[in-house]
Amino acid sequence: MLKKISLILVLFVLTLSACQAQAEEPPAELEGDPFAIYLLADAQLSGPSAQRMDIEDLPLAEQPLITIDDIASYDWQRQGINLDDEAYFRLVSMFVGGMPSSGVPFVVTSYQQRIFSGSFWAPYSTLSFDGVVLMQPLDPAGQTLYFKLGYPGEDNFTGEDPRFDPRILQVLEEADVIREFGN
Repeated sequence: MLKKISLILVLFVLTLSACQAQAEEPPAELEGDPFAIYLLADAQLSGPSAQRMDIEDLPLAEQPLITIDDIASYDWQRQGINLDDEAYFRLVSMFVGGMPSSGVPFVVTSYQQRIFSGSFWAPYSTLSFDGVVLMQPLDPAGQTLYFKLGYPGEDNFTGEDPRFDPRILQVLEEADVIREFGN
């Protein structure tokens, strides 16, 4: 009888120590870019079409268009991204032939988690849009893009503002790119 109780106690202690060891293991490393903007793999999707889809169902391109390494600075309060020269040129060259008036959809991610979607939008578009927009860059000397709500204005935006997600703020702070831009 004493052997059975001792065996049960030993098994109980081993079970508890195994559970405790698992609980103390460090979390798995986060994968992917801390911050990235992806275009969609399906170039036929318009901004409004993508906006109506669940963000998890949007097919992302294999490689991001913009990553944390492309950001020279980020104005959190105004939601402005100042890109480095190479990233800005890559973006401008993408729009050299023009942009569809129905936008070019994108998804903002953090460590492969989809945070929010939106659309690059042309200032000449006659269509309205109720999501987040990044306007087509017009000034070749300036390299700042702003996440805006709705097009042609904020009155067209519906839903909750997704731009101030704390996961995005955390990775931008860790990358030390948060700056306040001048007016």
